[in-house]
Amino acid sequence: MERKVAEEVKRDRIPEHLVTKILLKTPIKSILRFRCVSQSWNSLITLPYFIKEHLANAKPLILRTENPVVSLSLLLDSEGLDRSSQMEFHRPHSFEIVASCNGVVLLRGRYREFDGRRLILWNPSIKKTLYLPPPRSYASTVTTLLGFGYDPRSDDYKVPRIVRLGNSAEHPFVFQFFSLNSGSWSENVDFFSNSLENKDALRSIFISSYDNQAMVNGVIHWLLNHRDGIAMEMSSVATEMSSDRWSPVVPHNNVIVLTFHLSNDTFGEIRVPECFDDTTKWVTCSTISVFKDLLSFNVFEHVSYSRGFNCEIWVMKQYGVRESWTRLYQIEMLHIARPVVLRSNGEILMAGYRSDRLVSCQPLTHRIRDTGLELSTNGYAAYFVQSLALLDK
Repeated sequence: MERKVAEEVKRDRIPEHLVTKILLKTPIKSILRFRCVSQSWNSLITLPYFIKEHLANAKPLILRTENPVVSLSLLLDSEGLDRSSQMEFHRPHSFEIVASCNGVVLLRGRYREFDGRRLILWNPSIKKTLYLPPPRSYASTVTTLLGFGYDPRSDDYKVPRIVRLGNSAEHPFVFQFFSLNSGSWSENVDFFSNSLENKDALRSIFISSYDNQAMVNGVIHWLLNHRDGIAMEMSSVATEMSSDRWSPVVPHNNVIVLTFHLSNDTFGEIRVPECFDDTTKWVTCSTISVFKDLLSFNVFEHVSYSRGFNCEIWVMKQYGVRESWTRLYQIEMLHIARPVVLRSNGEILMAGYRSDRLVSCQPLTHRIRDTGLELSTNGYAAYFVQSLALLDK
């Protein structure tokens, strides 16, 4: 079929602008084959303009990792999340997902001896893998914070990395920054800490929630907690949470959102809703995500053993304005589940329900439906689009 289409286009000499329109609506698998039709077609398909326009037409998919080390699958966001639409990919061995953007996934080596410096940009749709040069290593590195995003102004994929050179507030931070356009890392000692007004936010910056990154408006967001707010003795409620998946039990006022603006490479802060300034209330766990292209703050509080947990989903309707935080939903559930995406049918796909299940929740009726899909203990689930990104790299 693909060969027939290509032959008809060549024989009938269809105008170039019509060829472009046709290709922009063509599935990626076919587009990759059409690169062999002619040099002009290959040049068109690898143009940054074409790659961007094709991305704009992409349908949203659900990305999940059933096996934390090897496999990755994509499903159409259909009513029943039909497994027949599932596409399987095998990612590079011993790498875990950090974040995804525009169909590109940032992977990090899983073994500690590499100090989190083995990084890969991977587009599973076109089977393109780019191994990033390792950033500078420091012998005294204690913790790192890693991000990934796309800056449309410079048409550049960027990886910010923050390294702490010790385990106390007195130890400096090193900000390391990778630009795909330049293909290299740059760094600045104490640039990160000097750019923030709230120095207290640095005390325990790397105690964060499992899914700690969300990108909105060209800004990467991480959810962080202050060390002073960490409960020294975890309550029995917290035993339902794996320590590497969720935040510890913390007071509401000890949560902060750290931001990194990709357009000008600067850090900032966003305060969570004002009602969480109450120092007498404690959060069982909290996450951030993206709902309807808005920054979302998701809070879980233990209600009782019979009723389980109360989940509140807040969205920032006017970006950067704290007063615009609005509670979108309040849901009661027996088990903690992390909101992943607001689906096209109005339901919320939630991960981690009973540790290894993906469920779809109707927020108005509080009805929770098991999708039949599993999520590994350290698995990853998010919205995803197939794209041609990295094809021109």
